[in-house]
Amino acid sequence: MNSAHVSELAATTEGPYTYSILRYVHDIGTAEFINVGVVVASCNAPCVAAKFKTSYARVKGAFPSLDAEIFLTRMKRLQACFDAIDAIRYCELRAREGQSVAALIRSVVPLEDSALHWSPAGSGIGGSLAATLPLLYERFVIRHDLRRRR
Repeated sequence: MNSAHVSELAATTEGPYTYSILRYVHDIGTAEFINVGVVVASCNAPCVAAKFKTSYARVKGAFPSLDAEIFLTRMKRLQACFDAIDAIRYCELRAREGQSVAALIRSVVPLEDSALHWSPAGSGIGGSLAATLPLLYERFVIRHDLRRRR
């Protein structure tokens, strides 16, 4: 999610949230993975926010046979899918699929047998989703990227 996609509600609503981390699993046999995105949903308001990797250097470094073009296309598609969820669609999805972040994600991105897997849901209490998303993204997705640059 970039700042252009932060709704006013997401920017101001504080309180409990749930989240899930998107993992890229290159080889199911080894189960090694790299976190490549995060989705966070408010428990008190109809808001969801997401952010996915826009670079592939770390993933390609860990998994040299990664098809970078396909990887980036998937990340952009996921970002567009979550950016398109407004308050009305969010309420419709929650009414149909249930309150869990996993159900929300499944309604947007059906489960498939691919290299992308979602973590079990986590939760917290904090500021607005607009403030919480970058913190979760830094903690779970780019933390090791930043250490490499220092």
